[in-house]
Amino acid sequence: MALALPGCAGTELQRGEARKGGSVTVALPSEPGSLDPATAATPEAQRVLALTHLAPLTYARAEGAAGTRLIPALAEEVPEPSGDGRTFEFTLRRGLRFPAGRPLTGEDFEAALKRSLRLDPQSLALFGGIRGARRYVRSPSAGGDIEGVTADGRTVRIDLLAPDPSFPYALASPRAAPVPADTPLRGLPTRPPAGIGPYVNGDPQSGLAFVLERRRDFALSGVPGGNADVISGEVISSPDAASSAAVDGRVDAFQGQPPVERLVEIRSKYKDRYEEEDTLTLDYVAMDVGRRPFRNQDLRRALSLALDLRALGRLRSGFLEPTCNVIPPQVVGHRRLDPCPYGERQGDPDLVRARELVDAVEQPLPLVRVAAPAEDPAGRVLERYLVTTLRKIGLRARAARSPAERVRPDVAFARVLPAEPVPARYLGVIEDVVTMTQVRLLEAGASPTDSAEVWADLDREVLDQALIVPYGVEQTGVLLSERMDSVNCRRFHPVYGLDWSSLCLR
Repeated sequence: MALALPGCAGTELQRGEARKGGSVTVALPSEPGSLDPATAATPEAQRVLALTHLAPLTYARAEGAAGTRLIPALAEEVPEPSGDGRTFEFTLRRGLRFPAGRPLTGEDFEAALKRSLRLDPQSLALFGGIRGARRYVRSPSAGGDIEGVTADGRTVRIDLLAPDPSFPYALASPRAAPVPADTPLRGLPTRPPAGIGPYVNGDPQSGLAFVLERRRDFALSGVPGGNADVISGEVISSPDAASSAAVDGRVDAFQGQPPVERLVEIRSKYKDRYEEEDTLTLDYVAMDVGRRPFRNQDLRRALSLALDLRALGRLRSGFLEPTCNVIPPQVVGHRRLDPCPYGERQGDPDLVRARELVDAVEQPLPLVRVAAPAEDPAGRVLERYLVTTLRKIGLRARAARSPAERVRPDVAFARVLPAEPVPARYLGVIEDVVTMTQVRLLEAGASPTDSAEVWADLDREVLDQALIVPYGVEQTGVLLSERMDSVNCRRFHPVYGLDWSSLCLR
């Protein structure tokens, strides 16, 4: 196996090789919860698993769109589907061993699938298409096999119930990360089973959510080894306290949104170690296109024209990159809509044209009920903004009041962050029968990479019909301590966020 490349940002170091060694502490907004790959659920746990439990496939360790490309990790190559699209076969790389020295085999991969399916039913979203997977979950005996999974030495064959060209993305999930075949079929949240990666879980320490120790023998082409010898996670729930801790050097890395009152100071005074990065979270306005008034295309267009994306950005404290596309820039299938059908997204809204479209529709129009997610801190403010905007263009509107109205409003703020960075997961949120059918057919027809232009055409089509109003890609801040080498050793990955393995000391 080739030696791993240095885990640093960019294609060329500006001051020689990154320094290896030392310890870094990263701030966490909350407890990561279970670190067992079969049951881990939080973003923080997923970042840990990206370093401790590699799956057969992974995402290229790169920033931007390159970071959502699938590459081999423990497998020799990204598997291609069989002629009928129902079978994938891959071979695990030769010479891979767990930290204790046990060789990796296909049975360890099968054990991981069984644990994931048994311990967390949500794993069916990833592996439910495997022949026999659902039967295995329902079976009273956990000792059975999954009919569609065959392991022979280092070779694994997976048979699906139906063609699914996107299935390789499931093989990049931590839920597919091999664990020793004799791992108990129960959750191991604080002392997770062994995995293969550039780090291993160290002994828990008081006051720390986790301790990761670098594997000095790790070398895997395509997956960089770590820089720091030890990475510790400390929970600091307050963004103000966490950003202050990074400024003062009490922690080495903070990812999140600093408090609004400190943004100007942080953006200017600490600009050499602070950046704001695009995430994969899309913010959009959803309309009930199956009933009045938004069954009418002109009214949907009127709403699209009337939204002030700069105002919405301010309501998100500035952590929002305006967009016209449903598919974000980092995801395959993105093709920037230029010009946007509804005007320059960083310019003024066209309230005049929006009002003309509303006035041309047969009156009277029904009342529009507006909602935002209850868990959104800015939800009430967003509702007030949208109610005011709709009234400006001649529609009667108010915030949803009853639980029934909140379950099915006429128009609602929403956001999507899919588990897999593929176009179907974004366009699939559109509740239009024709669009949903197109998404299913496209998804079953070819891999996202092979059908990228078709996905881009569908993105344009749904925008032309105003079936959805995407208005921004959420951003997050990354602040490093002064002792970190923020020039040479800092990589923000679209899927994993700040890549802790890339951090190094000055």
